[in-house]
Amino acid sequence: MKEKKLNLFLLITLIVGTIIGGGIFNSPTDLILKANPLAALIAWLIGGVGILMLALVFYKLTIVKPDLNGGIYTYAKEGFGNYVGFNSFWGYWLGAIFGNIAFISLFFKTLNSMLPHPLSPFGCFIGGSIILWVYAWIGWRGVRKVSILNAVITIAKVLPLILVIIVGITLFQPHVFSVQQWSHVLVSTGQPENLSHQIGQAMSTIVWCFVGIEAAVSMSRRAKKHSEVGLATVISFVIVWCLYVLVSLLPMGIIPAHELSTSSVPLATVLSKSVIGVWGALIIKVGLLISLLGALLSWFMIGPEIAYVTSMDGAMPKPFKLVNRHNVPGFALIVYTLIMQAILIVLLLPQLQTAYTIAYTLATTTTLVAYLLSSLYGLKLAFKESYSWSFKLVALIASAYAIYTLFATGIEYAFASAIIFALGIPVYLLAAPKMRRFEKAIALVIGVAGILALVMIIRGGINF
Repeated sequence: MKEKKLNLFLLITLIVGTIIGGGIFNSPTDLILKANPLAALIAWLIGGVGILMLALVFYKLTIVKPDLNGGIYTYAKEGFGNYVGFNSFWGYWLGAIFGNIAFISLFFKTLNSMLPHPLSPFGCFIGGSIILWVYAWIGWRGVRKVSILNAVITIAKVLPLILVIIVGITLFQPHVFSVQQWSHVLVSTGQPENLSHQIGQAMSTIVWCFVGIEAAVSMSRRAKKHSEVGLATVISFVIVWCLYVLVSLLPMGIIPAHELSTSSVPLATVLSKSVIGVWGALIIKVGLLISLLGALLSWFMIGPEIAYVTSMDGAMPKPFKLVNRHNVPGFALIVYTLIMQAILIVLLLPQLQTAYTIAYTLATTTTLVAYLLSSLYGLKLAFKESYSWSFKLVALIASAYAIYTLFATGIEYAFASAIIFALGIPVYLLAAPKMRRFEKAIALVIGVAGILALVMIIRGGINF
């Protein structure tokens, strides 16, 4: 069966749908707990420049290296070898899996808040399992069908955000936004906090907001025109950045910081202050449910796809190469779903909730490592091929930003993420047992670091 490719519109909705999950609905509260409004604005400007540079690196690489269809995996592999490429994939893949479980967990938490009789943990598990396997069935039918459904969901979940922006502009009060002593006292808590620390803490939230910016690059072999992949990435960045800045900052000029910091549904609080009133909470919660389902659907396309591309280079076991009659990597899709199903069972145990939260944060940290490797490859290529000084500068800023956000997020998470990379060593050896000397050295360092990090966590040497 001939596969129908993704046009520019579907590529854009894929990226936007992947990036916008549940985080945007709680971003005003998340940020006000870390930074004052003006500090958050500065963080958005710095973060916007950094992510834009990364998007421009992806844009350039899709043009000069159109044969590299695996996105962050193939960029890391091409620049630094097979094993480094595998690690880029491994961290990114596990981050996607844990992220999907977080979407399902937040979905049922939100749904229960709307029901007169909340679902039991077992009921949530059954419901989550149904969602997983329905999405697996949809994904099995072909990427084109999934992408069309994703486009519809993406439009639906953006509409409540536009409503918040319109209402927010009419209610915005500059004196509420411009708090006193904003550069050295965190107004939401009253604790001393210098400006640089506020920006660094806010950056850890901002960078997670853009996880998924590489979605079209990861799906580039599915694009109707390869030249549109980079363009879709840049256009999507502009759309999402504008949405995030307005949605996260406007409430800070409407709701006092101490009130906003304790709001469980900040966007609903904004709408409650308008003529919409009590309907605001319902609108936002429905929008959040749609947003979570849409983001989950996007990752159901990306996760199996990148595992398939990795297996084609011999860095994943051979069964991951298998595709069905719809040209979907069926084995990868089933394994992807089974792993999430297993983790969903673990989430039913209350005593493991803290461990899950730590694991998810570590997994998302590994996504930053994948971004760093891609930007470093762009930098290496820029000097090797003598590209223009402007691209060299773009790649340099993107690399520096990725390094900065790793440290700003917390060096303890970056160090402890070695555990996740260490878990990938036997998987890689199963698929590609022959390793070069420097790859063995990297694996040894990762393995030792993973063991040390695990021991330090158990003994309390690393606290999250």
